[in-house]
Amino acid sequence: MEKIIGVDQLRPRLGEYLEEVDKGEVFIITYRSNPKGVILSYKQYEQFKKIQEKLKMLELKNLIEEVREKAATYEISDDEILKEIEEARKCE
Repeated sequence: MEKIIGVDQLRPRLGEYLEEVDKGEVFIITYRSNPKGVILSYKQYEQFKKIQEKLKMLELKNLIEEVREKAATYEISDDEILKEIEEARKCE
């Protein structure tokens, strides 16, 4: 479970908090009682990045499948879809 600390508490004891973070602790940093940031281990950060990338890929895969299903319904070929994608890319 994460701990909540104010930025004023963080400054003088940063080294101690980093040692706890290295052991798996997570700190939510507040400023004027509002959450502003999070301190977590680099390992946890890397795990979050990997999960985020997997989610993006899953969303993309789902979107592609959705387009294919709609294309099949309207009898649009994959080549026609690719052509439309290329045209859209040229507009960007």
